[in-house]
Amino acid sequence: MNWQLSFIKNLAILLIIQLLQFSFDILPATAADGYWLDQYNALLFIASMRLDAEFKEMRIKGATFLMVHADSLPDPILRLIAWRALHAGIQPVAWIQRPTKNNLQRLTAVPGYVALQVDDHFFADPAMDIFQLRKKISNKQLWCSFQPAQYSLNAARVCDRVDIQLYRQSCEQTVNAAYNLGIAGQPNTAIAVYHNGSIADQQQLACFQQQFKQIGNRLFVFKWKNPEYWLTPYSKRFSQLVARIRSW
Repeated sequence: MNWQLSFIKNLAILLIIQLLQFSFDILPATAADGYWLDQYNALLFIASMRLDAEFKEMRIKGATFLMVHADSLPDPILRLIAWRALHAGIQPVAWIQRPTKNNLQRLTAVPGYVALQVDDHFFADPAMDIFQLRKKISNKQLWCSFQPAQYSLNAARVCDRVDIQLYRQSCEQTVNAAYNLGIAGQPNTAIAVYHNGSIADQQQLACFQQQFKQIGNRLFVFKWKNPEYWLTPYSKRFSQLVARIRSW
């Protein structure tokens, strides 16, 4: 009797997992200019032999670029990711979040990446002058992602691509910030926008697209596998259901 009860409980748990996986699969596919790939997902995709499948899915959803958390991964892994991303038709970008001098020097030499991206961590405390960095990366592009208070036209001129991080603000606040920064109407300066896959983000994205098309700026839609959005609600329900099954 005990083994029968245990079997029924395990079967119920497996059915719940399958239903959750189905729920993940039917989430609407939304376009993205680029996907962020952190070191945890990168290692998970490689270990589970899903790297090509994930890149294919990103490409189907409109991704042109793959922003890799490069300073947290060793060179052989970075080269593998760049190779498979290019094979999938996605341009790999080495994003540096810990811009120490060693990290900057190491990642300028890793082959396969079309650009090196520095963000607010770099501009908060530069480990080297941005003009010096520009010389070091030679044939790669230099992408610069600024917090609003860090933006300067002088620094932006050194960069091949510029975006302003106006994340997690309403559509109206984002448009107002573009005017206040003096970047409204500059097509070479993009407004970076998060998209976590939620309906609310999708609705806000539609507003961004309309407003910035009118004032002449580009949007850079930044998406990622966000467990905080798609996993937490389901994991709570899952835990509640497991607790009920165990109480039978």
